[in-house]
Amino acid sequence: MHSKVTLTLGMALAAIAFCCFVESGLAQDALTAPVAESDSDDVDGEDTDSKDEKSHRRRSHKSGGNINTDNVPWANANENRSLAITNIAETADAEGIVVTGAFDIYPVEYPALPPVEGTRINSGKKTSFVKPKEFPAFAGNDYREVMATTPGIVVSEEPQSPIINFGYRGLNSQRSEFTQVLKDGVSIKNEQFGFPESHYTPILDAVERIEVIRAGAALQFGPQPGGAINFVMKMPRQAAPFHFTTRNVFGSYDYYRNYTEVDGTIGRLGYYFYYDHRQQEGFREANSDYDLNAGSARLVWDVTNDSRFVLTLDAYDEEHGEPGGMRRREAENPPNSVFVEDGFTQTSRFFDRFGLERYFATLEYQKFFSERTQLDIKAFGGYLTRWSTRQRGGGFGTLPSGPDANTDSIQLRTDYTEGLDARMRHDYNLFNDVSTIAGGIYFYHALQDRRDERGQTPGAEHGALRNLNTGEAWDGAIFAENRFHFGRLSIVPGMRLEFLEQSADEEVNVSNPLHSQSDFNFVPLFGLGLDYVLVEGEPLVVPPAPVPGSKGTESKKVVTPVVGPVGPPRVELYGTISQAYRPITYGELVPTGASSVINGNLKEGEALQFEYGVRGKPFPYLNFDVGGFYFTFDDQIGEIILPNGFTSTSNVGDARYIGFEAATELDILALINGGAPSPYGNLMLYGNVTLLDAEFTSGPNNGKTPAYAPEYQVKTGAIYSYKDTFKLALLGTLVDNEFGDDGDSFEGFIPAYNVWDLTAEFKFWKGRAGVFAGIRNVFDESYWGEVREEGIMTALPRNYYGGFEFFF
Repeated sequence: MHSKVTLTLGMALAAIAFCCFVESGLAQDALTAPVAESDSDDVDGEDTDSKDEKSHRRRSHKSGGNINTDNVPWANANENRSLAITNIAETADAEGIVVTGAFDIYPVEYPALPPVEGTRINSGKKTSFVKPKEFPAFAGNDYREVMATTPGIVVSEEPQSPIINFGYRGLNSQRSEFTQVLKDGVSIKNEQFGFPESHYTPILDAVERIEVIRAGAALQFGPQPGGAINFVMKMPRQAAPFHFTTRNVFGSYDYYRNYTEVDGTIGRLGYYFYYDHRQQEGFREANSDYDLNAGSARLVWDVTNDSRFVLTLDAYDEEHGEPGGMRRREAENPPNSVFVEDGFTQTSRFFDRFGLERYFATLEYQKFFSERTQLDIKAFGGYLTRWSTRQRGGGFGTLPSGPDANTDSIQLRTDYTEGLDARMRHDYNLFNDVSTIAGGIYFYHALQDRRDERGQTPGAEHGALRNLNTGEAWDGAIFAENRFHFGRLSIVPGMRLEFLEQSADEEVNVSNPLHSQSDFNFVPLFGLGLDYVLVEGEPLVVPPAPVPGSKGTESKKVVTPVVGPVGPPRVELYGTISQAYRPITYGELVPTGASSVINGNLKEGEALQFEYGVRGKPFPYLNFDVGGFYFTFDDQIGEIILPNGFTSTSNVGDARYIGFEAATELDILALINGGAPSPYGNLMLYGNVTLLDAEFTSGPNNGKTPAYAPEYQVKTGAIYSYKDTFKLALLGTLVDNEFGDDGDSFEGFIPAYNVWDLTAEFKFWKGRAGVFAGIRNVFDESYWGEVREEGIMTALPRNYYGGFEFFF
């Protein structure tokens, strides 16, 4: 009772503070608006359609748009919709690279996100982004390929399913459990706190860009020590009322995929719909098939010239087989072993299946009170059900045997989630410069029912009830960051106050006494970011944008042309120190196994992160980011084997991670052409490396290496593009030895591997049609990147795909 009262009181105070913040922001805008208008002349809008040819990363960024004071002021008619309200002139003079005042941000040609992005502050943090359209068309959700230019992210492949596992600088990649994974700023975890696994990942065709925020991400998006990966989805195009795209892919192992989308804008209403279907038989001997159907509907309604609603509805349904794992041959081996040395295509589980249904909705309201103040409110909620059937009687890399092999374990989890994320950004004058404050409140509720049954056949879908429990989470947070901007120096303190209550109540447990456990935590998180610009480039002047008038009308006044993104050279130093944490999960609150017990004094894991580096674009054809990191992850939760054979879930120890990262991209053709875009296209050579030293410093694994923490990871290759007609990419990933478990066991060892992919795409018929093809694992490397409880999960051998696409 006390914890719920505390949570309610905390959220009430947050709401009061948030309203005061809104009022103070509007009051200052009321004082400054007349000054801005008196300094501006009446200017008629002009239509512009300028395109900047990319010289190093081929990220298209339009500096102008179809600006018309008689119509809705979206930034560019040929790109996704973006409200073209920009910072006032003095803000731009102070710092040209700030890209704020747009509902849809299109980052400039630079190896980091803008210092201020919508209602978020990125200054002082190590960030990066990548656009899938920079690459030739993919066969499917090939995240290893699309993350090729992003250092520090390990993609542990699971080719027999559509599930993607993201690892971060030595943190376990299984189901991306330690990394915050978001879609348009909203978590796509099964359940953000009590069940933080990610079984769903959006299709790349519908992704505008992928943002990666390292240290400091927990201040903006909540728990998980492994930074944040944010999928920014596409928005309706405004150029015409109807656009149509379809893409069909055929590949090895009976792979087939269809992706179809329609979008456009009619008056003030924009729409974007897509359908995604994928299926395959798989490369394993049996039970490695999957079938997936997904779709999304997005509606964008421009209520006024300075406000809009965005409604997104998602549906996702997939089922796949789990062919089981293998093991490496030892001097002594258990019976019925399946050895990886005997072939990478063997199956050890013939009946195991997994399924996921996910339905989710987000309603977002965005509002510009002025060119200095922006509001963003997201209400979201959804339903998810995850089920699995797994044959009993098997071990690590062994075929099931004995009496248990005639039964199976059936698990069904259903999750209901809803929440609210309200954020505001406000620019204000301080010491003859413009600083920024951004913050908000967050509310989240989740309810999960878990049901475990015992089937009487190896592939039974129903059986006798053995466990039934309900988990519930209530979370509220207050967060804020302030960017104090003094010329070339930015200082960004931040904080997040998290109020989290979790409970797990058992109704049935045939193996243990019933448990009812609750846990309340107040977790304050703090951080500090620094950024100093060593070399500042020439500012690029962009066309003015209309200033919103009162009562939803548009003013005849416009801001004078302002300074937009800066050109090269630009070089800056950055550094961050920040806290993060990992909450306790439902499975760690109550025991579900017959021989498991729970420590009643569990604490959430805590992380302290340091990040520093230098990044920039010294020449039009070159960008780089070089830096180091250090972080600790204390009170990690794991299992300890007790003398009586039982396992205890406890805080098992601390670990530290220290490393170095470097990334660079060089456009060879632009270099040859003296820095100007080459008429022969772009040939971008890229390379990045992550060097890591990770070690447990206390607990039962003291001195050992954490799971999925290779000492080096190197990504390198080349991407060529000619206009939007032809693309060719050779992408390489080299990963050192690592372990799939925290115990550095023989069974969990993952040997170093080196895998390359080759893809190409050609468009013709004035861009209305195209063909593409690719070879994944060109040199037929025999490797695996994942080890699970059932054994080694081998990766795809060399395979091929090809397809065609139409655009209207």
